[in-house]
Amino acid sequence: MERLTVSVIIPTYNRAHLIRRALDSVLSQTEPGDEIIVVDDGSSDNTEQVLKAYGDRIRYFKTENAGAGAARNRGVKEARGALVGFMDSDDEWMPNKLILQRQLMAVRPDVLFSFSGLAITTRNGGIVRNYLKYWHNDSRSWDQILNPGIAYSEIAALPENCEDFKVYTGNLYASLAKAIYVSTITVLVRRLEAGEALRFEEDLPMYEDWLCFARLARKGTAAYLDLDTAWQHSHPGPRLTDSGSLVMATTRLTILERLWGKDPEYLAEHEAEFKATVREQHLLQASSLISLGRTGEARTVLQAVTGAPFHFTLLASLPGFLARDLLRVRRALRALLWKIMRRSEPI
Repeated sequence: MERLTVSVIIPTYNRAHLIRRALDSVLSQTEPGDEIIVVDDGSSDNTEQVLKAYGDRIRYFKTENAGAGAARNRGVKEARGALVGFMDSDDEWMPNKLILQRQLMAVRPDVLFSFSGLAITTRNGGIVRNYLKYWHNDSRSWDQILNPGIAYSEIAALPENCEDFKVYTGNLYASLAKAIYVSTITVLVRRLEAGEALRFEEDLPMYEDWLCFARLARKGTAAYLDLDTAWQHSHPGPRLTDSGSLVMATTRLTILERLWGKDPEYLAEHEAEFKATVREQHLLQASSLISLGRTGEARTVLQAVTGAPFHFTLLASLPGFLARDLLRVRRALRALLWKIMRRSEPI
């Protein structure tokens, strides 16, 4: 079986106190011919000094601060491996992550990119396994999202002490319009075959990776490994996933219109689903604006929503401070009702 070389790209910004964990978890799995590319996105801490200890085991590039998308794109430009993987400087790969995906990609040349589940650690020390199902919030099974899965052991040899699991392959493009299934730190993609599709957005405040993986999914087959291969660690510092709901909804609308909204083949088959997804994001955007007391902007957003719920229209018609307070009361009452209902459930 051909052994494919891997370039692992790690963007970082002021994470000198965290990057060693990420780097060590990758270095423990790389093999001769692989490379680790660290793109320092204009850090002002002692990241460069920390990384000097790794010597020629990494390739280090320092750029002006331009965001995660630009840093990953620089890494892709510098990459020389047949496969490209990604790690965030505050996260960690689990053992066997790289060998499992490397072997899969070697024996399945039809697969353009592969990804897997992930686990998270919370700020209070908790652990959540199989976190991807909470992330995408899709009630369907992977048999439905992609195609019926097969055991990994039927595809390639399992590493020692690794339990068998299923692998699902298929077209993820249409599903990605509705939910985000792919975590960047679990991805491995064929560099040359991906071509221009392997590009991260540089003008978005978040979700720059979502559009990249959607383009990859439109171009080729995706493979999902149904096990956790990476840790996403919570910590006191900022993360892109900490962005507010207004930024999230606004960015998702931009992405939807930028790709799927301009794809006539997709719309010919999925126009109703697309419109429903856009409507949902407009309502989330309006709700966020109302909660901020920005009712004038909320009214503008609701003009694009056919059959907007009455309470949205009512709240948006009020002065900002009043609508904001009423929405808080409504949410508090719903939370209280939910607690009461939970307490009344039979044990």
